[in-house]
Amino acid sequence: MKREQARAFSDRLHNSFLLRSEEEAKIMLFGQPSSLLPQKRVRAWKLLALTAYCIMLAMQLYAIFSFKGSDRLLNDAWRYHRDAMECLSAGVWYPMPEDFKVMGGLAGTGWVNLMILLFRITTNMKIIYFANLLFVQVILFCTLYLAKKITRSDTVVYPAAVLFCLFGTYWSEVCIARTEIFFTALAFSALALAVNQKRLSVIASGFLLCLANWVRPLGVSFLVAILWLFLLLRSRPAVYVRFAAAFCAGVLLCSFWNYWHGGVFSYQPSVASGNLLMGCNESADGSYDNSVFSPGRVGYIPPEKAAAMSVDEVNKVYADAARKWIKENPGKFLKLMPKKFLLMYITETYSGEPWFDNTMQTSGRDYLVSLVSILRGQGDRALEHGDVIMIYTQGFYMLTFSLFLIGVVWSMKKGFWRSMSFLYGVILIATAMCMITVGAARYHFPYLPIMFITAAAFLDSAVIRRPKKEGAPV
Repeated sequence: MKREQARAFSDRLHNSFLLRSEEEAKIMLFGQPSSLLPQKRVRAWKLLALTAYCIMLAMQLYAIFSFKGSDRLLNDAWRYHRDAMECLSAGVWYPMPEDFKVMGGLAGTGWVNLMILLFRITTNMKIIYFANLLFVQVILFCTLYLAKKITRSDTVVYPAAVLFCLFGTYWSEVCIARTEIFFTALAFSALALAVNQKRLSVIASGFLLCLANWVRPLGVSFLVAILWLFLLLRSRPAVYVRFAAAFCAGVLLCSFWNYWHGGVFSYQPSVASGNLLMGCNESADGSYDNSVFSPGRVGYIPPEKAAAMSVDEVNKVYADAARKWIKENPGKFLKLMPKKFLLMYITETYSGEPWFDNTMQTSGRDYLVSLVSILRGQGDRALEHGDVIMIYTQGFYMLTFSLFLIGVVWSMKKGFWRSMSFLYGVILIATAMCMITVGAARYHFPYLPIMFITAAAFLDSAVIRRPKKEGAPV
């Protein structure tokens, strides 16, 4: 009797919250086969999608072959390249024992090892850029696959492809040796495989998500999303077990890798609380500002002292300082949250450096101020083609973000939001993490495909599948 009651409760829960309760809504929104739609409209969108893909590929190849800034790598890309070249010169893999003594801990372990592997073929940086180009295609495929699986529409892939391929960030990000593209490719591959639900797909999903987190420790939002997806799909317990086993096996393998090469058994030893302290100190303004670690500031640790400390000990110092400030300044901490949100989502110029051969940074306020001055005729340099591309990229991002917000409201109004909830959850968790720590525009890069899927679902229903006028040609 108890088993029957539990089963009845499960059915009610499923019918209230989960995917099958939305099948009727999906049929109303996307159910009409494309063969019954106005074929002129479908062909136009198909041609537009193909044209957009050709434009993206052409711009990526142009960026790779015209880029002359490989010897001037900036910020994180410089560190990844340095670590990879040091390991390559020593004939070992990352990390080496001395890497654990670096105050910030390990960084981008999975990405650095991929760089080492590629550098063993050739040390020409173009091999990294072409790898990034390949990973962008993986992200595109996963985006289209997820859009089609979620909506059950065979035309949603066209607006999704148009939005993705005309998004200027993907054109030049391929020439930046950061973790963003590789992480996003692994994370969305894990999501796509999780939706598939087959035995090997679920196992691969867990392992790929583990590798994504090894590249960049942001996998928690995707982990929660996949578990929620399994609930939405009413997956059997065996699915959870396979996914968890694969993920845990991956964590153990990565930890053993670090132990074998660096002598420390740890999955992802990084000073994550450093970001927390940057966003929670007396001079914090919500942005990524590492001046808090300068001499005389609360985050400063003398080099001789830091050399004797473990990563965990450094983490504790930063975390304790951040918690103390939050406890003493709860009002200021809360007031910074909206600013961190804006810093995370308001701009899309962080990938522009390759258009200027890495001679300037385009991700900060200084570049935007200088660009406005140039447009007003008051700048200290002429308008360059990179500036034009950045203006286009920013404008197209604002259009995409607006369509995403409209799509969220539309999905809630049409009773379609539950099917999208696991994707919305990724963005909500990631945004919450940034609002607690620091806000930076490139932090939203891994979640762009979710914006494309949501906006494309809205465009597919409202534009491609809108009822044709009486007497209009098919």
